[in-house]
Amino acid sequence: MSARLLGRKLLQGLGVLWGAWTLVFFIFAFVPDPARQMAGQNERQEVVDAFRARHGLDRPLLERYGRFWADLSPLKRNAEEGWHWGSPSLGRSFVSERPVLSAIAESLPATLFLAVTAMGLALVVGVALGAWLAPRAGSRTDRWALTLISLGMSAPSFVMAILVSWFFGSVLHRWTGLPMTGGLLEVDPFEGPRFAWHHAILPALTLGVRPVSVVTQLTRNAVLDVLGTTYVRTARSKGISNLRLFFRHVLRNALNPVLTAASGWFASMLAGAVFIEFVFGWQGMGLLMFRALEVGDLPVVMGCVAVIATVFVVVNAAVDALYGWLDPRVRA
Repeated sequence: MSARLLGRKLLQGLGVLWGAWTLVFFIFAFVPDPARQMAGQNERQEVVDAFRARHGLDRPLLERYGRFWADLSPLKRNAEEGWHWGSPSLGRSFVSERPVLSAIAESLPATLFLAVTAMGLALVVGVALGAWLAPRAGSRTDRWALTLISLGMSAPSFVMAILVSWFFGSVLHRWTGLPMTGGLLEVDPFEGPRFAWHHAILPALTLGVRPVSVVTQLTRNAVLDVLGTTYVRTARSKGISNLRLFFRHVLRNALNPVLTAASGWFASMLAGAVFIEFVFGWQGMGLLMFRALEVGDLPVVMGCVAVIATVFVVVNAAVDALYGWLDPRVRA
């Protein structure tokens, strides 16, 4: 990818990011009187006014918008130090007074681990299954597989989470040994905190069900289209082995729509993990956002939504760069 094209993509990504964060700000800015909701209907007006002042809710909307971007900027300015470098801020929690960025930084790695594991599972299984089904298009095996794929695509995440947790964590617990709940880390009374990878199996499996279905169908259709192209027939007539033909010419050119879907699904996993993390007790950003919604902690919810939007933009920019490697026509 040329430097000019890379710069244009970067500017486009920054523009989308600005629009997404601005939209998030104004959506939450018009929530009716969060100070009164947090303080309660019977609380004294002085307490409500103090809450508004502490969180900047008493300022005009445009001033709050300007302060929102000023807090996000690493370049700060105050009367004592003048211009200086500082850490970006997403405000403080209404409930705990804890910096929102600190709470998200603590919970985001667990959600990213879950999303990466689920997406990796979806790509490996989906691409392999779709490539296997493509030459068998129209057969009984293909029809049964497409029926199961349709069921997997239509199953809501929270329903699948409950079913998977109950079946593998309760009914088959004697054979699987998998817990129904648990986080990325567990505390051993003798060894201290340790990585509990087995806790991620069931939530990652649940989170990956729908992406597996989408990736399988996309791969099957894309491989089927590429197999019918002229250059594949020409390569086959030259005596290229089936294995080399498949991996060098067919699969590589069929992965563009798969990557597009994978990038969107990966970002949506961060939002869709809310119900799954709640069911499995996974201590990630989804559970953090769910608990913040329960108590009306708007800065935390706003910060989580903004982080998801940022991940979406970054992933799409990375996928754009991968297109040039997969398909030379994109580089041209």
